[in-house]
Amino acid sequence: MVSALLSCGALADKPLSVAIAYFDNNSLEAGYEPLARGLADMLITDLSNVQSLQLVERDKLNLALDELKLSKTKFIDPKNALKLGKGLSARYLLVGGYVVSAETMRLDARLFDVPASKVMFSEKVEGKKDEFFALEKELVELLIKALDVKLQLTEKTKLRSNATESFDAFSNYAAGLTAKDAGDEAKARAHFEAALAADPNYRAAKTATERLAVIFKRDDDAKVQTADAMRKALDPKAKDFPQKVATLLSQLQEGKTDEQKRKVELLLWLAENDLTPPAVNGLPAVAMGGLQIVYRHTGDPTQWENIPKACEYFIARYPTDDYPKSYCRGLLMSLKAEATRDRAEAMREWDEEREEDLKKLDPEDWRVSLHKNEAVMRKLIALYASKVKK
Repeated sequence: MVSALLSCGALADKPLSVAIAYFDNNSLEAGYEPLARGLADMLITDLSNVQSLQLVERDKLNLALDELKLSKTKFIDPKNALKLGKGLSARYLLVGGYVVSAETMRLDARLFDVPASKVMFSEKVEGKKDEFFALEKELVELLIKALDVKLQLTEKTKLRSNATESFDAFSNYAAGLTAKDAGDEAKARAHFEAALAADPNYRAAKTATERLAVIFKRDDDAKVQTADAMRKALDPKAKDFPQKVATLLSQLQEGKTDEQKRKVELLLWLAENDLTPPAVNGLPAVAMGGLQIVYRHTGDPTQWENIPKACEYFIARYPTDDYPKSYCRGLLMSLKAEATRDRAEAMREWDEEREEDLKKLDPEDWRVSLHKNEAVMRKLIALYASKVKK
């Protein structure tokens, strides 16, 4: 039985902030390690169906783990759990571990009231490995009961359903999440395909491509939401401002249109406010991000006059750093070759290339992102140029 229940009547109008930490693999086999992320992801997915709960996204959890240096820590330790909960600004934090032995499995869990620094419950559920999905549902029920959440009929129905009943499918999906978090997209896709092979009906879409798109879109949407929250929370006066800017720029991918848009908008905000954070770990993240965008437009005749000035901007802002000078040396050589062409012909080719790329290329190709964000990128380059004293 749950050792303590929480009355949430006073907070009924405000969703309860809940974070699910990655579970500890207490089994003897390292092969079960991916279940740490998979189980947390499944719990987050299920509990996201409850309107009175606000679940912390996995991307935000990953960022907190890195910043707090807890990525390799056992979360069952109350001190570490509370440290993570506070770092996530979560009211409640669920931590736990699992043991897989032969054909049996045990899930251990603790629910923390973070502000009160106390354990709401400490429970375990166990059964056969093939009953994993039923065990996960038991954990969901324990959490719902502890938080005294009153479920609507539609919420109850959603919580009873599973994305899959295949442990092999789920294991590969969990391994895919681990690979994706490590930045290995190819390995992630291979595991997701293996998950679909084990259970062709995994996820709701009709085709393998669509099912993968559902998986990636959900993670990408969560990542963008996390990036938006981080951007709003940036404080130029804070000591960790350079690190947070560098982290945000490194996480937003060039090949994803929405992420690239946010990267450019962040760079615009920095330039508009004359903010050029110093290099972090020897890398000038702002100069690297800005000059990469400038380089992408060496074939764009509308920016031929702005590009040299943009280089001046970064060299002046980072006078002791070799990166802007070295990068701009190669960039200006490329520009020189382009600018010898007839401007009207070059403009026509630029427009034709955009039209062809948008028709034929994969949506996640960096060139598609370039074309779709062309207007805001041109604005950024022009802003850099305008900052140079004449």
